[in-house]
Amino acid sequence: MIGAQVIIKMLEQYGVEYIFGVPGDTSIKLYEALYDSKSGIRHIMARDERSASFMADAYARLSHKPGICECPSGAGSLYTVPGVAEANASSIPLIAITSDTPLSGEGKQTITELDTKKLYESITKWASVVKGTNKIPEVLRRAFRIATTGKPGAVHLAFPQETLNGDFKEEFKTIYADKNCSVYPAFRTRGARVELEKLASYMVESKKLVIITGGGANHSQAGGTIQSIAEWMSAPVVSTISGQGIMPDDHPLAIGVIGDNGFHPHAHRAIEEADTLLYIGCKMGSVSTINWSMPSDKQDRKILQIDLNPEMLGNNFKNTLSVAGDAKLVVEDLGILLKGKTSQKETSLWVNKLNRQRQSFWEDAKKEFQAVSKPLKPIRIIAELNRHLDKSTIVISDAGTPTPYITRYLKLAAKNSRFIIPRAYGGLGYAIPAVVGAHYACPDARLVGLFGDGSLGMSAGELETISRLNIPAVLIHFNNSTFGWIKALQKLHCSEKYFSVDFNANDPVKVAQGFGIKALSIETTDQLQKGLDIALKSKVPIFLDVKSEPESDDIPPVYSWIKAQKKSDT
Repeated sequence: MIGAQVIIKMLEQYGVEYIFGVPGDTSIKLYEALYDSKSGIRHIMARDERSASFMADAYARLSHKPGICECPSGAGSLYTVPGVAEANASSIPLIAITSDTPLSGEGKQTITELDTKKLYESITKWASVVKGTNKIPEVLRRAFRIATTGKPGAVHLAFPQETLNGDFKEEFKTIYADKNCSVYPAFRTRGARVELEKLASYMVESKKLVIITGGGANHSQAGGTIQSIAEWMSAPVVSTISGQGIMPDDHPLAIGVIGDNGFHPHAHRAIEEADTLLYIGCKMGSVSTINWSMPSDKQDRKILQIDLNPEMLGNNFKNTLSVAGDAKLVVEDLGILLKGKTSQKETSLWVNKLNRQRQSFWEDAKKEFQAVSKPLKPIRIIAELNRHLDKSTIVISDAGTPTPYITRYLKLAAKNSRFIIPRAYGGLGYAIPAVVGAHYACPDARLVGLFGDGSLGMSAGELETISRLNIPAVLIHFNNSTFGWIKALQKLHCSEKYFSVDFNANDPVKVAQGFGIKALSIETTDQLQKGLDIALKSKVPIFLDVKSEPESDDIPPVYSWIKAQKKSDT
């Protein structure tokens, strides 16, 4: 048995079902091993290594298993970097495998030679070059353990040709998996009892408690437990963009989204009026806190934080109390303590007031939802999408044009619906390949991908992948023929000196059709309604090219932009 076969055997032991990747001349033995294997592991060929890593990322987010991607040496390793970095910074377990050049050619200008360890060390939890066939089982166990434990993240392993092609001389009994690390978070940790007691006391004493959920709460699958304590304490829940979906959008305590991008004003009001804030799995970064200006220092309030990663505790604000531990386990234990300390609280006048403000917001939004224009306003696109989301749906959005509208106006009321968006580095080109990974994580789910022109330009090749694999995704393109986000910033801050942001007129419908995907051109509300009706009932991929208004024409709901606009108007 050679090294490549050992790798496949180890992945089989961990229950790996899919590998997302691109073939190369250094990976032929790995592909041969996979071809000969009867493990049932399926290789999903992407058209670009970056896309393969985005597929693995989305798969991991939805399956709660580590995502696996592979690439050849040299350029393949370089192209994989964006997806690996995004997964790592977003606390998503991903194992990236590179089939590397021979060790014998090290330092001899071997074509595609690259110091991958140095390349990946700054963007992963661990990067290693496996310089021995017999080391493969040990190294892969370490990789899965590192990727899934503590703060989950990405690992990169480079396998030189000698390792892939060498004979495995150890006993077969060394080829085994630690099954605890086949899912994440692995080896969940509970909070210290003394800290939980203090946390419960602060919550009971509070008059206006607000719970803030971040991406960590979603990764921990803590939604049900958070909803339970929110209902017991009658505490409103707000979320960051990554924390969306922790509770059904129509729940009376699910107040809305906070932060700079696509915010709800009533959710911001809840934060500012609270006397106690409980952050769960939230990094408190620049977007969710509007550059650390929210909560303001206008009044005294207690700041409580639960996070898996001790490094995040009190990192950006002076906490009253910090609790290190897995969100789901900590909240479960917290719920037991709260029920022992107090009876269920009645809904306060304050919560009722917040809900009236929320209701008023959505009543005003209904008027905007009726906007008739050509090109279509992005808010109208989201409104029509909402009307069609009558069952469980996974919505995946790229950064850029769709972001503020979808985070502010998307309503996922159907059970088991999910919203995914890469928020660590804001790179474009995520949504189209991500629907591939999402499909294999949730094969029966209805999928919707949202993206702008910039994203389409970076991932158009994966339309062929979606067509080849017949993935039943609805692909919605916000076509405004520009890098809309940047153009809007040039309008706000550069006196409308638009430079290097506009594209030539193009026909994405023909592009999609050229890759074998049914595509519709959408210019009117009627066409949009009919197109969504057709697309969401289809069992084949459909591309909707929607002519949409650029952000520069009407400033989107981004808090800092609205503030800048008001300042310039005065």
